Amino acid sequence: MAKKTTSPGVEETFTPDSTPKSPEQAGVKMMKAEEKRKQLVKEYTAEPRVPIVLAPQYAAYFGNVMRVTINGISIAVRVDGSTQKVPQTFADEIHRRRRTIDKMLMRMKRMANIQKNAEVTPGELPI
Repeated sequence: MAKKTTSPGVEETFTPDSTPKSPEQAGVKMMKAEEKRKQLVKEYTAEPRVPIVLAPQYAAYFGNVMRVTINGISIAVRVDGSTQKVPQTFADEIHRRRRTIDKMLMRMKRMANIQKNAEVTPGELPI
């Protein structure tokens, strides 16, 4: 089912490959997607577990539970200071998010130090 579209000076053919032609094909695609998801779950389960600790100070930014979703697979990590073991891929994402919040807090702390940030003459402070 190709649809021909024309614009001034342009002719192209658009073929929607992803739309199923019948309900049976839609069911087959759904089954394949579910198999891929189960395969991903097995891969993440087979990864080495890494201990993760998220201090309660991060609860203001992440909530009491941080949900991490990678490739459609989700886990929930408590933000209460307890040690939890999660797969390496998820641990990397949790650390990346935590570092982002740390950078933001450090930037706010530097900006709040008015005495150190004040300059007597323009251009006195290094950029």
